[in-house]
Amino acid sequence: MQNKKRKVVQSEGREMIASVYHFLKEEYDFTVSYQEPNSNLSNLRHIRHRTAQATGVSVRTVHRVLQEEKDLPRTPHATFKSPMKRRRKRDNKSNVDGYTAEVIRSTIRKFCIVNNQTPTLEKLKQIFQVKIGFNGGRDTLRSLLIKLGYHWRKTDHNRKVMVERYDVQAARLKYLKQIALYRSQERPVVYTHESYVKTTHVRSAGTEHGFIDNGSLVYEANSATGNYHSKINFDNYVKWLDEHLLPNVPAGSVIVLDAYHKVLAETPPTSASSRADMQRWLTAKQIPFDSDMRKVELYDIIKRQKSNFVTYKIDDYIKSKGFEVLRLPPHHPELNAMERIWRILKRYVAARTDEQNTVNTEELILESIENISSETWSNSFQSVLNTEAEYMTYYDTEFGFTLNLQDDSADDTVTEDSTSDSN
Repeated sequence: MQNKKRKVVQSEGREMIASVYHFLKEEYDFTVSYQEPNSNLSNLRHIRHRTAQATGVSVRTVHRVLQEEKDLPRTPHATFKSPMKRRRKRDNKSNVDGYTAEVIRSTIRKFCIVNNQTPTLEKLKQIFQVKIGFNGGRDTLRSLLIKLGYHWRKTDHNRKVMVERYDVQAARLKYLKQIALYRSQERPVVYTHESYVKTTHVRSAGTEHGFIDNGSLVYEANSATGNYHSKINFDNYVKWLDEHLLPNVPAGSVIVLDAYHKVLAETPPTSASSRADMQRWLTAKQIPFDSDMRKVELYDIIKRQKSNFVTYKIDDYIKSKGFEVLRLPPHHPELNAMERIWRILKRYVAARTDEQNTVNTEELILESIENISSETWSNSFQSVLNTEAEYMTYYDTEFGFTLNLQDDSADDTVTEDSTSDSN
């Protein structure tokens, strides 16, 4: 017989079970005190069984809840805790930061371009164990590559390979050409960044010369501010722009944003929109259509065209203040100079925080911002320029940065040359 999965009762449910038990017990005690002679109370006597029937849980769960209730502190606001809330969160081995992304892409490029080889997952796993301390398996590595914009494809010989998506390559090329244009115009480029250090939320920005004066905002995070899509966070971000960033950057600067804050400035019609709304949207965008087209035909045009008209509220707001906005291409944190700076900052904070968490994280972050030298900033900025140049070098090659996913073998060995840095 198949075992049923144990139902987890959260804190509200545990309080309800305890309340039902006490109600039934008071009912039984009252009835015993005022019972008629020779009356039968056997149906009321088994209070825990009745509680289990009334709440839909097992008698064992009722017993466990009552035992927990005894152990609660004798304070007015003591409440039950949901089980498993303190269970340690598993490390996400497929997290992608700027350094990880750069190492992975440069390694794949070296296999394809320099060594003229198709890398396997097993070979890549061995290299990443050395370079970035990767301790996951091949399935985890696949997930990490998907996060970086690779996808499955079958070859003519019905073999599975993983290649970098063309939309990812196209978005990267568009970004690289645009930022090169801004630099040729000698416009200041300001990189922005949002990050967490433990439970502390940090917003900051910098140029090749260092952090923007008064541009950093450090505060204790909560559920609302941690949601990058919430209205509260949008309002907070605008406040940071108005009070910290925009007044302190040169006029005509280019503000480089990451993938967050993607609230649309305008929502295109959906399949549920009226025919008139679809026609108005197409007319406003100067997209031709026939006046006698049905909704399904109009929406087909909208689906194919709407990606060309995507704008974001935060972008429009920054542009209204006289600045340009450039968004980093998806899956490319390594193109943000701030990523490298924050890797240094997090190491600084981690090295000075003891196991009991008694150190003020906010103070440490502000201290580390003050201690990052202009030389470190210059090196970080130059490294991004080198990465941009390397990407541009390989756009016209015949390689698609393909990974062989079927010829992996535990006996694969990696040469010393394969694990060396490509830069």
